[in-house]
Amino acid sequence: MSLKRFYIFTGKGGVGKTALSLAFCSHLTENKQNCLYIYFQNNKIQAKNTNTADKQLEQMAMDLGFKTLGLDLMACSQEYIANKLKSENIAKWIIKTPFFQSLVNMIPGLSYVIYMGKILEMLVKDPTLTAVLDSPSSGHALTMLESTQNFNSIFKDGIIHEDTNLMLKELQTQDFFKLNIIALPTLLALHEAIELKTSIKNLANYDLEIFCNNCLNQFEQYELPDFLINKIKNENKALEEFEHLAQQEVPYNMGETPLQVIKELVPSMENLV
Repeated sequence: MSLKRFYIFTGKGGVGKTALSLAFCSHLTENKQNCLYIYFQNNKIQAKNTNTADKQLEQMAMDLGFKTLGLDLMACSQEYIANKLKSENIAKWIIKTPFFQSLVNMIPGLSYVIYMGKILEMLVKDPTLTAVLDSPSSGHALTMLESTQNFNSIFKDGIIHEDTNLMLKELQTQDFFKLNIIALPTLLALHEAIELKTSIKNLANYDLEIFCNNCLNQFEQYELPDFLINKIKNENKALEEFEHLAQQEVPYNMGETPLQVIKELVPSMENLV
């Protein structure tokens, strides 16, 4: 399977997107790839994010040998305007106006189009780079792809139309983009993952797969308490029903710390390329 330039990890909250995204970046790094882990600091223009979780992410990535980038909407908006107007001073003034901030915060999906443009711009500038986006939830990933198409349709010409045209062209270039939908091995979670897959496929023929995380069936041969035996039975039932859609399984691991968990996940990441 050929390496893509841009990966998005998405799925419902709590399915392990961040751990898998970090493990995937570690896998790429071990294979001598120039990899960047990307996450959203916010999706509205606001004060600078001081979330301690961001610092923990950065430290783990540093320990694993790759870089991180937390995207801030105000900074990305300012950079975009400065590039278009060829003036950083004017861009700084524009993004500080209440009208502009309200406009960006109120228009559905505009923040994600700005973020998409930033990521694709980085990939064009550095042909050696592989970007891995840890999307906050399935809704964010869908909105990002949906909004790029919607803005392209709404604005029939002009800068936004031209920019979204370039974005869509890049995303649909062969071997450029892949979306990994992460789910847990339950009937409800897989139904939701399939609905997301269908919604995204209706937008364009993007390369995407569903992966089941935290699969316990590797422990079937051990003596286990009844609740785990029942859990594995239900898991196997779900995986059998959706075998043709949930092509890959990511095994549960026993790491005691977040860093250990990520390191133990790395050998399974080859399937997600």
